[in-house]
Amino acid sequence: MVPVLPRTSLEAHGPVLPPRPSTMQVGDRILNGRIEAFSCKRAGEDKKMAKLLEQQYVDEIASSPLQLGTSPLGPLSDSSTRRLLIDLISTMNASFPDHDFSGLRPEQFTREPNVNLVVNSVNKHLAPLREAYNSTFLEELWQAIEEVIRLHECEIYSYIPDMEEDPFSEGHLWALNFFFFNRQLKRILYFTCIATRCAAQPRSSVSCRPALTFFYTPPAANTLPPQRRP
Repeated sequence: MVPVLPRTSLEAHGPVLPPRPSTMQVGDRILNGRIEAFSCKRAGEDKKMAKLLEQQYVDEIASSPLQLGTSPLGPLSDSSTRRLLIDLISTMNASFPDHDFSGLRPEQFTREPNVNLVVNSVNKHLAPLREAYNSTFLEELWQAIEEVIRLHECEIYSYIPDMEEDPFSEGHLWALNFFFFNRQLKRILYFTCIATRCAAQPRSSVSCRPALTFFYTPPAANTLPPQRRP
């Protein structure tokens, strides 16, 4: 992938999403989140590795056409569906470099029916930030996201945790992870947030006081890295 996104209002909204981690009180919970925007263009080693995964899927379809004929992302026999799956995997690998998502299957993603349901879900979970941060936090957040990805032009997908080794599966109160995919812009904006109780954090990793940690990576710095081999 190559970076094509300019430095836009997501970065300009420093009070909403500072470029460095920030900490503020939000009751007894710790929220770890990030918003990252990626170009879906491919180049160099990334393109070579994507071809390897593509060939793997094609071989699987040839050997088991009935089992792999359809998926929540669309029919796996369709090259656009395979490309989307590879882009979602690449996005997660880039966001969580300590984990390898190259073995994910299309059934581990689901398409959200409409943008309003996603916005309402995010607003419900992040509502405490209105009091802890400022009353216009969510409005400014969505306005900034809109300027980057054009929400109502997006297909929206979410990841279903495998409940074993991924970062969404253990010791969490709740987790959000949404992929806003704009085919026309060839961009994916990844929105993820994980909530844990303060007492559930290892003592060595965080002091037990109410806090919020939210990360934002400016889109101009983002490329999707080469896929790990399965």
